[in-house]
Amino acid sequence: MTAKERNIEDPKHAVAPYLEQDLCITGKKRQIEDYEEVLVVEGYSDLLFYAEVLKALKKDDQVFIHRLCGKTRLKAKLETLLTPTLLHTKTAIGVVVDADERPEETRQSLETVLSQALKTAFPEASGHKLVEGEWTMPTERGSPRIGFLIVPGRATEGEIETLVWQSWANDPKNGAEKKCVEDYVACMKSNGFTAHSPDKALIGTLLAVRYDEDPRLGPGARAKVFDLNRPELKPLRDFLSGF
Repeated sequence: MTAKERNIEDPKHAVAPYLEQDLCITGKKRQIEDYEEVLVVEGYSDLLFYAEVLKALKKDDQVFIHRLCGKTRLKAKLETLLTPTLLHTKTAIGVVVDADERPEETRQSLETVLSQALKTAFPEASGHKLVEGEWTMPTERGSPRIGFLIVPGRATEGEIETLVWQSWANDPKNGAEKKCVEDYVACMKSNGFTAHSPDKALIGTLLAVRYDEDPRLGPGARAKVFDLNRPELKPLRDFLSGF
């Protein structure tokens, strides 16, 4: 029986389409109840970026991406989303969020809320231990596999833009462009304009020229500015391959 056949009746799970082209091409909005696998991310640009990674892994058609509209009140948003009703109709639920300035605090928060959601829906799964970057095994009653990943990874501060900038900047063929971008950001800083998020500033500066239609990470990934097969992105690819 598919998730669609089981039918989630709770209207709060009827989520808007996450890619405009789905509606333009097929005339149908993506709905969370039509999918048995769900990836939870922070915002719309993140959603577009992870959709491109899933597409590269040939998994974009099987995974619904739910965005939380930012990391503020992360625990409360996840508690609202991850109801027993949802968990009983899914086979895999993954969460990818930014570490920002508190990677350990973020890890502990995700471990707590995901473990509690799994235990509430499937009491027999109370002994399952969640480990960052890994997936739990389903119980005999068919609990979903649960996993989470915090980027950029290795318990370091930053965000997905940090990881992608590292992967792009480490590519020797981008050396000249890298210097141009870093020189511009440094020039702005020397004139009193410091970016709140340095790596977002670097990505945005690059995309202001390479993809000026929308100089954010997600749209830039859709425009094929970034090589998603770079070794720096392997932990992310490995995690998403778990779907």
